[in-house]
Amino acid sequence: MTDNKPGFTIYGEPIRGRSCGSCKLCCTLLPVELETSKKPANVKCQHVCSKGCSIYENRPAPCRYFNCRWLFDKHADNLRRPDKTGYVIDPMLDGILADEKAMDVIQVWVDPERRDAHRDPELREYLSRMFDIYRLPAIIRWSSTKAMFLIPPQATKEGEWMEIGGDHMNMKTEIEMKALYNQAVQEEIKDG
Repeated sequence: MTDNKPGFTIYGEPIRGRSCGSCKLCCTLLPVELETSKKPANVKCQHVCSKGCSIYENRPAPCRYFNCRWLFDKHADNLRRPDKTGYVIDPMLDGILADEKAMDVIQVWVDPERRDAHRDPELREYLSRMFDIYRLPAIIRWSSTKAMFLIPPQATKEGEWMEIGGDHMNMKTEIEMKALYNQAVQEEIKDG
């Protein structure tokens, strides 16, 4: 990201007129690290009830501070609520290695029962706009270990969306990936 670009916001107040309502998709799709345990991706949280969260007033910190991008990102104005689309755009960037270089990416968690939800034209438009502003490609996640790298048309020679997955993705455990990513970042800093 260049210095004249605005910072990528990871948290904000909900856009006027937007609320979770009956949407609880983040409570299933996203993994959550808790003090004493970890809720895996694609496992419905034990506290989800018909009205939302049964422990809402005392929910754990990761849940208290989470807002999906649909709720607060002004660039997400054309997107529909996550439960209607089958995907949640994580407010936190993730780090990946591409050709052994550390790279930040936007994470989109997709309901594995709606695998093609990432092809929603409004989502693709949003991701394309995010690339124009922040130079961030995306990673489409169906779980913590199943994912696809998504590059917008303006960043490819062909001028088309590029989906890199399957054999081209070398998925590692979260701990392995963090170590490799941090090592690559340190090498980039050292190399100037």
